[in-house]
Amino acid sequence: MKIYIILLSLVAAVYASPYDPLSYVDRPCGTDLSNLWLDVITSNILSVFGANTRIGSNSVEPRTTRVGLVTYNSAATLNVDLNQFQSFSDLRNGVISFLKVPANTKDSYLATGLAMAAQILNGQGLRDHYQKVIIVYASKYSGYRDLDPQPIADRLKGSGVKIITVAYGDEALLELLSSPRYSFNSASGYSQIQGALLESNCYCPQEWIQYRTDYSDRSSSPYGVCLLPVNLAANWFAAKHQCSIRWNNSHLATEFNQAKHDFILNVAKDYLRHNPYQYHIGLNYVNGGWVWDQPAGQPAVRLQNWSNWGTGYPISPASQSVVLNIQNGVTTKWNNVAMYTYTADFFCETYSCDTDNYCDAEQY
Repeated sequence: MKIYIILLSLVAAVYASPYDPLSYVDRPCGTDLSNLWLDVITSNILSVFGANTRIGSNSVEPRTTRVGLVTYNSAATLNVDLNQFQSFSDLRNGVISFLKVPANTKDSYLATGLAMAAQILNGQGLRDHYQKVIIVYASKYSGYRDLDPQPIADRLKGSGVKIITVAYGDEALLELLSSPRYSFNSASGYSQIQGALLESNCYCPQEWIQYRTDYSDRSSSPYGVCLLPVNLAANWFAAKHQCSIRWNNSHLATEFNQAKHDFILNVAKDYLRHNPYQYHIGLNYVNGGWVWDQPAGQPAVRLQNWSNWGTGYPISPASQSVVLNIQNGVTTKWNNVAMYTYTADFFCETYSCDTDNYCDAEQY
């Protein structure tokens, strides 16, 4: 007989930032699994963690993972709350121990397990800026009406909880319950599950918008970049200062390529009030060349490859040394203007909170 298992955790981000803006690509989400948080059920599944993962809440640093364990069949059982496992060894031994307990029923009511998981996350959160993840491993489930797991899964996802499903058999069985792109089967390999966990740990501060591959699809793959549209008419110099104090290492936005430019334009259409659209970005003329604004202490990033100049621009960069996007038909084009006199809205940019960039509760 099988006991079906749900694992849940609250997850944090990390300190170091290996990304180099000089690479001239937009920052990806962090990929350091040793600074992650994971949910697993057997020794094989435990391998998605790695022995260096910090389990519990007693670490001297905040990059930790709290893991809870819920089993379910005809009813759900809380085996371990979020505060019990305080090391990877605790987690490994605890999971293996609970799997040795046989079930006395063939029932598999996943709704009871999800309800218990929701109760634990709501009652033992205490770390609001940590992302919440539930991993469901199952080969089947039963239930309809009050025991239908779909409404509970939808409420959890609507509240920001990520649900990763791993099916022993037909992947489609659990696909509707999972968060978009987070439905796998046991043959998928752990790299996909690890990728989903890393991505779950990649998020933006409140009010910031995460750059992603498809603006129209909020569940599309994210970058490790957060954008903030600011409805405030300011000259470029004032906008640069405002962005620098909005968040740690924030700055005026970059547009390294057409995709980033188009994404920012779509944000402008939804969030900026002024029409036609005009908004400062980080491009400015310094020492004979165009460079992108960067956080204080970081080297300037010179303009490369792709550009988006309006017809006849740039002009007189010595006196008109900064750039904004100005609407031109259905799109926007770069125009260079004077730094201290031309006012417009603006876009700020910063790193996402993830395994390479820790965001504490006060920041969040």
